[in-house]
Amino acid sequence: MLRKEHIDGFMKSRVMHSLPGRLRLAVEGLQYLKDESPEIAAELADIPGVRLARVTACTGGILLQYDEKIPDSSFLSEQTDLVLARYSMAALRARHAKSGDEPVEAPMTTARLAKRLAINAGALALGNTMFTTPLMGGALTNFTSLETLASLGLSAPMAKNAWEGLRREKRPNADFLTVTSIVASLLLGNAHSALMILALSDLAELMTSYTIERTRSSIKKMLSADEGEAWKVLSDGKVERCPMAQIGTGDVVAVHTGEKISVDGKVVYGAAVVDQSPITGEFVPVEKREGDEVFAGTVVKSGTIHVQAAKVGDQTVISRIVGMVEASELKKAPIQRYADKFSNYLVPLNFLLCLSVWLVTKNPQKALKMLVIDYSCGIKLSTATAFSAAINTAVKQGVLIKGGTFIEQMSSANTVLLDKTGTITEGKPQVVSMALLKPEMTHAEVLSYAMAAEETSTHPLGDAIMRYGRQLGAQPLPHGDIITEVSRGSRTQADGKIVRVGNLKYMRENGVIAAAPLPQDTGAIPNYVGVDQEIVAVLYAMDSPRENVRRAINSLRYDGVGDIELLTGDLESQARTVAEQVGADGYRAQLLPEQKAEAVLKLQVQGNGVVMVGDGINDAPALAYADVGISMGSKSTDIAMETSDVIINRDDPMMIPALRRLARSTMRIVHQNFALVIAINSVGLILGAASGISVMMSALLHNSSTILVVANSLRLMFMKPGDGRA
Repeated sequence: MLRKEHIDGFMKSRVMHSLPGRLRLAVEGLQYLKDESPEIAAELADIPGVRLARVTACTGGILLQYDEKIPDSSFLSEQTDLVLARYSMAALRARHAKSGDEPVEAPMTTARLAKRLAINAGALALGNTMFTTPLMGGALTNFTSLETLASLGLSAPMAKNAWEGLRREKRPNADFLTVTSIVASLLLGNAHSALMILALSDLAELMTSYTIERTRSSIKKMLSADEGEAWKVLSDGKVERCPMAQIGTGDVVAVHTGEKISVDGKVVYGAAVVDQSPITGEFVPVEKREGDEVFAGTVVKSGTIHVQAAKVGDQTVISRIVGMVEASELKKAPIQRYADKFSNYLVPLNFLLCLSVWLVTKNPQKALKMLVIDYSCGIKLSTATAFSAAINTAVKQGVLIKGGTFIEQMSSANTVLLDKTGTITEGKPQVVSMALLKPEMTHAEVLSYAMAAEETSTHPLGDAIMRYGRQLGAQPLPHGDIITEVSRGSRTQADGKIVRVGNLKYMRENGVIAAAPLPQDTGAIPNYVGVDQEIVAVLYAMDSPRENVRRAINSLRYDGVGDIELLTGDLESQARTVAEQVGADGYRAQLLPEQKAEAVLKLQVQGNGVVMVGDGINDAPALAYADVGISMGSKSTDIAMETSDVIINRDDPMMIPALRRLARSTMRIVHQNFALVIAINSVGLILGAASGISVMMSALLHNSSTILVVANSLRLMFMKPGDGRA
């Protein structure tokens, strides 16, 4: 019934015209390859049998002149598609860069619509009681009554939109049709019907405006709750707690152990170990000192640093996201653009019906009813109100959707890509097993040595070893100072021996070797325990998947998602293990940020609707290129939330299938609305032409379909994303 704009055929050629020796093709994606056009033309000219190839990027056209001895021009189309396939990635990347829907006019506010309804009601009441006599007689009688003047005044904004639409699009729109019906009612001396047409139209728009305003209010409330506070360093060196709104560019912010860095900037004082898992996709903290750059959303694991803010105020995530969401509400989803075009094409049908009924019946009242009843208003509201209600419902559950476009695309996506660290996994490793390499030592002895070297560590793997040892009842041996070497491990002295715990590189750099062969890679993270110059054991840690991840993946698959894969910068063995644990269809490991984006683009070129779920800066390019980019979790970085289309402000993977169900429910309601409008208005047109119902009853029947559409959409505001009922 309503189609969605798809990427299928984006770089496929269509035959526009064919003559012997001459073939003209059209390719949508060529308009994004202006710079590559000469190169493409040269490659097409090299196809066997082609004499001349001309590429016109602005129109997306290709002209091929070829040897007439070639019996079937379909061969040339196939060869052209093979050439164009090599440029698909570049075209799609350019399309993403230039993407953006045309803005539409914002609806009236509820306050303004309420005033219009009050004026309408007042004119009806006074025109039938105190001011029943027209101001002038004769030919102007029908245009000088109070009801007539009120109708003309209230329809002035519609008349302006009707004229603008006629001038811009060269065809009448829905407002033109409404104004025509109002003027026709006045000419027939039926000012009462004109006011009723306006009142019912304003009532339907009031319901729509109320839904949109509720949604915006919910969004602002959700985002403002996350603004937080920071320790501002004053000029005298003292610090004070103040809201983030009071932090300006150049201000210095103090961040202590366990606190979240709230600004992007550079370290100007101090040193700290910072958890940058939202940025790098790995959970190994790094040391930050004076001059180093830090990012909002990262966490200080130990130490204290002073950061000079570089991005604040309007550059903060809250200001950017609120602005983007409000802008996206004034843009149309593909299905909305289709609905608008479809409804505009139906407007001339009403004028044709009006003329036909008048020619057959010679009854101007029946002809007028063909203008009063139209499809366009209800069809347009079928999508706008449903999307706005769905966004409002999602916000109440901590999910921010930046526009109706992403609801539509989420409902039809067939591929979901999941970042591993911090999205699928918790970023909090646990020791799952231990391999003894020195049989004469017990597990407790090894753990006592390992815990001695990790007792003051803030590294996630050190915490995992300490938790594992305590669970087995081990205690750290008395030890000396603990020295930590970033990205390698830590060492101390205990029981008169040098104890080291870290990776294999750390052991080899210090000449620590294993007396027995090292175990094979199991997919877990190995932590080697060295006592003096011998590796005595290996502790294996795993970054455990979040609770309900497997359920979430199964729910997505049950709901029609055909391919679910993991993308990560981690090692292949770890990616494979996690993919098997959560039941993903596949994985891609050791990917850089740009490689994640390339993975998204390749799937899109193949005609897939791609949803990307991530939480860090390293996911931002992929989030931006995906049909729907979702940033999930309380640790999502500013750039991830800015480039993503949906923000899930909860560490709950089940919100992904819940969002999918909400999107599908929304699209079902859109199609229900479409059917309601077509059915009710079709019946109204038949009754208006074949029966004696009044113009007012025809207006009531027409506007009842509009009100029903809005009411049906409002059902979405009373469901939870996980319900799937609509």
